[in-house]
This record gives sequence, C-alpha cells and structure tokens, in this order.
Amino acid sequence: MVFFLKPDAVARRYAGARSLKMLMDNASDIEFLCFEEIRACKDFLADQHYVEHKGKFFFDWLVDYIASGPILVSIIRTTNEGVSKIREILGPTFPEKAEIEAPNSIRARYGIMAGVNIAHASDSTESAKREASIWIPYLRDEFRIDISKSNPRVVEDAIQGYIQTYIDYPMVDPIRYRELLRLVINDIERRHEVETRIAKLLALEMGKEYVLSSYSSKLAKIIVDSVLLSKSKR
Repeated sequence: MVFFLKPDAVARRYAGARSLKMLMDNASDIEFLCFEEIRACKDFLADQHYVEHKGKFFFDWLVDYIASGPILVSIIRTTNEGVSKIREILGPTFPEKAEIEAPNSIRARYGIMAGVNIAHASDSTESAKREASIWIPYLRDEFRIDISKSNPRVVEDAIQGYIQTYIDYPMVDPIRYRELLRLVINDIERRHEVETRIAKLLALEMGKEYVLSSYSSKLAKIIVDSVLLSKSKR
C-alpha cells in the first residue's frame, strides 16, 4: 500500500513526526519498503494517483495542494487487515470530523481542517494494489528509488531517525487553526485576516528550511481555499 505525509505534515515538522510515531506504535504486520521525500509532479497526481477524482469540485485544488511542497512517501507491505488498521489509525478524511468520531486518530490530533488532513493511505486492498502498481515505477523512473532492493530494517531506522529529529519541534494546537477557519467560514470578508494569522502560526511550526521562504503564506491560502470549497458544497 501507499502512505504519504502531505505537504502540511512535512512543513509542520512536529505534526509529521508525531503522525509517523502513532503509525509505528499502533500498526502491526507492516514493513516499510521506502521512506523518501519527493516533489510529486502534477501530471502524475492528476493522471494517475488521483485520476478517480477527476471532474470533482475539489480535484484541481487537491492536485495543487499535494504538488505544492515536498511529501514523504512510503510503500508499505502489509495484510488486508493491516490496510484497515492503518486507515483506522489515520481516522476520518476531515480532521474536524475525526475530532468528534475518532479523537485519538492521527487526523484528529494533527490535521488542520477539510482536505488539509496530514496524510494519505490507501483506503482498501484494491486501492492499495493499484496505488503500489503506479507509485513503484514512478519512484523508480523519476527518482531512482528501487523498491526491490530495499531493506525494511534500514527503512524503519530512517523513519525512527526522522521522528527523533523533529519530535521536539514547536507545535500549534490544530484547534487554533480550526477556530480561525471558522471565522472565515462565517464571514468571507475576513479571509485576508485569517490567512495572515494562519501563515504566522504555520511559520512557528515549520522546519528551518521553510523560515525564509513564503511557503507559510502559500499553505495558508491552500488551507482557506479548502474550507471554502467544502462550505460551497454543503
């Protein structure tokens, strides 16, 4: 199956590290065959990974979001039960829904709101097979990552190293993001104010390599766009 931390989780280092730790601590019967930071191209995301969503109202936003920054991709070897368990650990798609229905899930604890939800995981055995079949050649051809030569123990050590490196980074409680986003849901005229305040919060959480970039502002816009798209379809 395919599991990846989305751009918000990679930029918000603590959230990404804690999400991985929850997965490692709670999932069983899994082997990580790779753990790589990449920039996925829009063509691959639109024409292969997310092709089933083409034509849906959120499709263009979703492709732009995942292509907006680095993601951390893992190919995981597991059982049918393992796929279901990982989805359970991850939680419902929307973090604000996960907060109510599965408060101990990854998305409830570390996701922001609407589609900005920390991570992707194959949602069934069938999608796990399909996604692995397209991601493995993509990683090999575009990034020279040879899954066939991977050593799960070495990959797991790399993940643990990542967790230890970033687990003490600053964290902003996701509830604060959700409070701000509800302001713009209720009053679109506050969009600029909310984006500015979210960008400042993101900057507190981001890795050092992001500090001098404008990615906090870009991600803030992506986040607000997501909740407004969701609002438009209610």
